[in-house]
Amino acid sequence: MKSRKESFIGLASENDLKIALHYVDAFKVLYESNKYQDQIVIPALFLIRQFLELGLKYNIRKLSSISGSSNLINDLSKTHDLCKIYGSFLDHYKNAKNNLGISGLKDGNLLKDLDSLVNLIIPFDNDSMGYRYSEDQNGNKLIDINSTHNLENVYKLLETTSCFISSTEDVFGLTS
Repeated sequence: MKSRKESFIGLASENDLKIALHYVDAFKVLYESNKYQDQIVIPALFLIRQFLELGLKYNIRKLSSISGSSNLINDLSKTHDLCKIYGSFLDHYKNAKNNLGISGLKDGNLLKDLDSLVNLIIPFDNDSMGYRYSEDQNGNKLIDINSTHNLENVYKLLETTSCFISSTEDVFGLTS
């Protein structure tokens, strides 16, 4: 086993996109482990939820400079609502494409996979509570006892989705 004495946490947390991609790596480690699926499902899905939130917020901030939209910009750091964050990302993404006159971008399947992944997470944890707590503040169960989730579906969508989220700023020429 490699030494675990010292990690470059500063380098690992260079920006939100880098952190988001580390969540993807951690998900893959859990998914590919020999642990029983019921033991890892909640932590694994939490990692994907965090990846989506951080990755989408990062791209919203980057795209806002060319999208002309103020959708969620002032409240971005105050919300964990994945529906709102995803909707804002789509708004900024589509407006940025229009403003730059990018019409030939073959992103249909990428957007479809992102949409599928987001919609696998939202029903169980739209507001970043369902994968962290068993009950809400009123004592209501956050995830029904009979709920199931197929991690393989998440894993299959992850490759294209993480590539898409990590390359958006390159596609739009927003890298520094």
